[in-house]
Amino acid sequence: MTRPSLVLWLCPCLALTAADSSDLIRFTNGDQLHGSFVGIKTGPLATWQREDVSAPVDFQISRVRHVVLHGGQPLRPLESLAHLGLVNGDRMPGIVTGIDEHTVTLTTTYAGVLRIPRNQISMLAPNPLGGRVYYYGPFSEKDWSMAHASFPEGLPPPDANAMADAKAGPPNDEKSEVSASSSPGRWVFSGSAWYWKDKHTGTALIRESGLPDRAVLRFDLSWKNRLCLAIGFHADFAHTKPKDPDTPKGGKARGFIPGDASDLPRLFGNSYVLQLYSNYIMLYRTSVTADGKPSIEPIHQNNNLRLVESGESQVELRTNRLTGSITLFINDEFITQWSENDGSGRDGVHYAGKGSGFGFLVQGDDAPVRISDVVISEWNGMPDSARSLQVDDQDVVLMSNGTDRFAGHIGNLNQQGKIQFQGKHGPLHFPLEDVAEIRFAHNHLATPPDVSPDHLVVRFHPVGSVSGRPLPSDRSSFGILNSSAGELKLSLDSAVMIDFNASKQIIDDWDANF
Repeated sequence: MTRPSLVLWLCPCLALTAADSSDLIRFTNGDQLHGSFVGIKTGPLATWQREDVSAPVDFQISRVRHVVLHGGQPLRPLESLAHLGLVNGDRMPGIVTGIDEHTVTLTTTYAGVLRIPRNQISMLAPNPLGGRVYYYGPFSEKDWSMAHASFPEGLPPPDANAMADAKAGPPNDEKSEVSASSSPGRWVFSGSAWYWKDKHTGTALIRESGLPDRAVLRFDLSWKNRLCLAIGFHADFAHTKPKDPDTPKGGKARGFIPGDASDLPRLFGNSYVLQLYSNYIMLYRTSVTADGKPSIEPIHQNNNLRLVESGESQVELRTNRLTGSITLFINDEFITQWSENDGSGRDGVHYAGKGSGFGFLVQGDDAPVRISDVVISEWNGMPDSARSLQVDDQDVVLMSNGTDRFAGHIGNLNQQGKIQFQGKHGPLHFPLEDVAEIRFAHNHLATPPDVSPDHLVVRFHPVGSVSGRPLPSDRSSFGILNSSAGELKLSLDSAVMIDFNASKQIIDDWDANF
């Protein structure tokens, strides 16, 4: 099927919203359709069904970016966060029921019992994070909103002229500059990610709830040019007095200076805000008094980063309102930690974050950003990751108490549910329920395989992804050839997305208009 015929077929269907069902297919050119995913045919082809079309339609998977299943909400969420990390990048959810020198046995609800070669497994996480997942997405715009300091009562309707100017490119004359500053920029939701494409800054993307007292906030971050992102967390979005009480509602969005922190309390209220730049980080306390007066206080600490000018990283914040601990990881590696006097208000310092919300604000001009794979979960207080101690020739075990860790060799899992471990000071036995994470010796791992052109990824809720080549199958038993586990038949009840172009979604392929 050629590109023109695809567009012609899509146009009449996009207008028929009454027949929309729970699945959504999005194409590489940005078009999308509601309907029902049926399965995979030889080709490979993705088969799609709508009530207003008499017969299913087949699409080449090279033209499909992804399919969001049942509105991004699983029919049956996975009951456990336990999973394996494979050398190919998969996070395969399931309960470990067997370990020997050659194989790890994983019992799953979506593919039965799997036996995976041990050299294909880089990480084993029987008890990750230590708590339940509160949010995983975004697969829809639900419960997300936007805020701007110039519009405390809410953003005005989009300015059609300003949006047209933004699509046309950066302002190149005085008239364009006025248009760009008179209407606030907006985050754009597309597929399963939020994008900031505006040439100027000022609008925050927020969720007003979701973070528990002890929380893990993790997300995938991609950027072009220089990274300049503010992350507000444990925010209550308290209202502040307007800077100029005589300014009429719905006025112009005033300009923002890149990197300016003065408006952070107007956006996030009582909160913490982490400024994340390509070469350094900065943490602030923001607060709002009872009479609406905002203030901001930097937490002085010299923290340098070395992130490339255009790239991607996984960012993870672990926060504990009860003890005042705030820890930052990037790509699973410990970066730094702050302590707010144990959260008790000792020496006049209190934990600044009074709410359960969080949000994102790009703080630079011409600094596109993509936010995806956002996970919020409870945290058991574990301050570290076994990856921070990963070595080439020894396995590393991190216990669920967050402090004890051991280097040596992992043996078998015995019938009593204990892992046999040979350490420097002799043999030990660890109950599996007491182990948070195991990182296997890097030198004993297989080389990651090359990715095939028709490679896809099935993403599960609340955690997990399984990749491979698609096999002819229907929706009830989705076939995939995985490089580590072989041929699999997956139940999609716990899946929320099939990503058909995951291996091709590099920075330059964020969006057709990006």
